[in-house]
Amino acid sequence: MPQDMSPDEALASIREAKAELGRNADYPIGWDILFGLMIAAMFVALGYSQVSPALVVLGSLGGLFWMVSWWRNRFGWWVNAWVPKKARWVIFLMWPLLFGCIGLSIWTRSFGGPWWAPLVGGALTFVITLSFGRWWMSVYRRELAEEGK
Repeated sequence: MPQDMSPDEALASIREAKAELGRNADYPIGWDILFGLMIAAMFVALGYSQVSPALVVLGSLGGLFWMVSWWRNRFGWWVNAWVPKKARWVIFLMWPLLFGCIGLSIWTRSFGGPWWAPLVGGALTFVITLSFGRWWMSVYRRELAEEGK
């Protein structure tokens, strides 16, 4: 904190910086599409023994690591999905839906469910992660804007 800045001015500066961060966090829809495809691929692969789930999971995790690195390089920061208090509830609401999707793969692989169930689960996973990712960011932006007031 500069010497000539009061604590109230410093706090106001921090709040404004958070609000600005929320306004400047524009990113391409391709981010959510790529994220959704990687998560969907992991869920689908778990349903089939012909595909090596371990390789798909490792490849997807590598892709996710690359995505986080890209984000940090572009914006200079990364926020864990659990940190923002209001936005984390989007993740809590998403979990049961994703567990249902992964359940379709487990059903096929472990209990002889239909061959198409993991594909349906993967498609649903893609839609869920895409829409909830966008929703999460909008809630997070709103949270930052509220902190900036």
